[in-house]
Amino acid sequence: MQVNPMVNTLVQHIMVNEEDIGAWRRNLIQNQIFDAQEVKDLSEREISLIHHALLVQKFSQMSSEELNREIENHNVQYHLNLETDDFQMGAVAY
Repeated sequence: MQVNPMVNTLVQHIMVNEEDIGAWRRNLIQNQIFDAQEVKDLSEREISLIHHALLVQKFSQMSSEELNREIENHNVQYHLNLETDDFQMGAVAY
């Protein structure tokens, strides 16, 4: 399955700007993904990877409209960069 590039952009933005391992651990327990002892045994890297995967899953299930709202809510800045050879094709696709 190929992930929408905007999902990847949003997830990366969240991972960088909202890095809070403690909150991510609590989220895993609250959502009953792991119990408290299992979460305690996970490294920060493992927590980060799991959180990343859960965000990708969550945002991949959203419609384009919902995803655009999330992008706006998180103040994600992006731009389109179309090469001259691809400009016409990109403009039509956009």
